[in-house]
Amino acid sequence: MMTDPNAYYAGGLAVELYDLFTGGGLLTGDVEFYLDSARRFGGPILELGTGTGRVLIPLADAGHEVVGVDLSRPMLDRAAAKLRERPEPTSRVRLVEGDMTSFDLDQQFALALVPARSFQHVVTPEAQRLALNCIRRHLLPGGHLILDLFDPNFELLFGNDNKAPPREAQRPRSGHLVRRTVVARDTDPFRQTVHEVLRFEEFDGAGNVVGSEETSWSLRWNMRQETAYLLELTGFEVIDLYSDFNRSPPVYGREQLWVARARQ
Repeated sequence: MMTDPNAYYAGGLAVELYDLFTGGGLLTGDVEFYLDSARRFGGPILELGTGTGRVLIPLADAGHEVVGVDLSRPMLDRAAAKLRERPEPTSRVRLVEGDMTSFDLDQQFALALVPARSFQHVVTPEAQRLALNCIRRHLLPGGHLILDLFDPNFELLFGNDNKAPPREAQRPRSGHLVRRTVVARDTDPFRQTVHEVLRFEEFDGAGNVVGSEETSWSLRWNMRQETAYLLELTGFEVIDLYSDFNRSPPVYGREQLWVARARQ
């Protein structure tokens, strides 16, 4: 059932509504965590999977030089539109359309971020290693990487009712209710991948459907020990591992929040 692992980001309602459905839950506090990490490790900063600028723009507002890389032109267009509304930090930001497995920016960074589980849209171990090698080449000696993954909860992945409940939000300007529903899920334990078909619906004040579309994405889950070895293989030394953005110790089924240093 594996198709394009990044179809979700190709445009349409999924991209329009991205900010409404990202953040919160297990990602609560992530922007504040990255701001604190930027103060700790310095810049310039590289963000992979920068999307609509949800993390990048607060970093730029705080005075950091940031380069954001994303495979999705529609997502980058939304980030650029946000930046045009706040011209002062624009000079500190560069947006680049590119693949995190093969980008070349001719620049090195003190800190690289891969927030919001974006790394898990890289759905093979070989491609994940390419991505980490590419990130490593772009770090200054002793530079740091922060990598956010979900820790697989096998009761949810393989249970009888393994689809996430619908999520709802309200569009700020129209006030319309929007709903995201997982309508199908295929889990492959051999490849460690999950493929989901998602339906987006928008309702006006009378409850009428005024917009609807389906899209999909694929993600690969990583076990903790696997990620530790992958980081070691690609030239990193793990210095911290948390289960949330309050720096709690590792816990099954929450986040894998890795902080690693590039070995010199």
